[in-house]
Amino acid sequence: MPKKTVLIDLSHNEMLNIQEEEFSEFFELLKSLNLKIRTNENNNITEKQLQGIDILIIGNPIDNFFSSIEIKSIIDFVREGGSLLLVSDYGADYLQKTNLNDISGKYFGIYFQKNIVKKYNKINQNCDSILTIQNFEDHSTTNQLRDVILGGSCSLVINKNSKPLFYSKESWTEVYNDLENKWSKDEDNQPQIMAAYTEYGRGKVIALGDIDIFSNHLNIGLSLLDNHKFVVNIFSWFLEPVKENDVLGWVLNQLGRMQNEIKEMNNKISNLIETSTVLEKRISRLEENPEQEKSKKKIVSI
Repeated sequence: MPKKTVLIDLSHNEMLNIQEEEFSEFFELLKSLNLKIRTNENNNITEKQLQGIDILIIGNPIDNFFSSIEIKSIIDFVREGGSLLLVSDYGADYLQKTNLNDISGKYFGIYFQKNIVKKYNKINQNCDSILTIQNFEDHSTTNQLRDVILGGSCSLVINKNSKPLFYSKESWTEVYNDLENKWSKDEDNQPQIMAAYTEYGRGKVIALGDIDIFSNHLNIGLSLLDNHKFVVNIFSWFLEPVKENDVLGWVLNQLGRMQNEIKEMNNKISNLIETSTVLEKRISRLEENPEQEKSKKKIVSI
């Protein structure tokens, strides 16, 4: 079988750059999976750029935004069978100054939150952003995982179109406060999702709140605990085709959503027509009996 092709976008100043030593282990992992690796350094993401691509990686863009044309090309790529890996980091779009949520949230139901996930370090009782994850949902990407370690991750909020992969129970989030120029603790102590997935048409999407899992960092990187296994699982899942029954279910859901939107639009049109009809009748009466309308106004004024 021909090699599958991975495109790593670098045109939006992404941190996940396999040309840098910091991500050399990730580069070797991709090669070990018999993947053909390409990078996009200077071009906008277009339909032409994505031709012949099986997996697109967008790894924490910084100080750069995706255009509406690029977003449409990415969404079409996934719907037609492409796989998409979206990676952010602490503070998400807010601190990284980008618009990943215009891709992940609007279309796939996964929102990167402008926070950092923390927990108590049991050794010295200090707050720590290095988290050992042990709460996994049943999915191909979490198969045989016991411990995954993250550092400096943002949390994710998901809707019914997507599902979590793993989360931390004993943690909380801090949100950056511009006015005070510091991080402030969020009082919401719900389990924090840090990885999620969805299927969209014939394609697949995984979103992660941490970039360091792909790095060579000694205490939070690719070689730590089950991080390597998790990343391998991601690409193995990406390379499996979406089942036809799942594609059909997605199409039916889309049709149902469109039907509801059309119904709402028809209701708005009906209301406009009704309002217009009332105004037309009013204008007709004024034109036919201008003196009568004037007398009514006089009586009201008296």
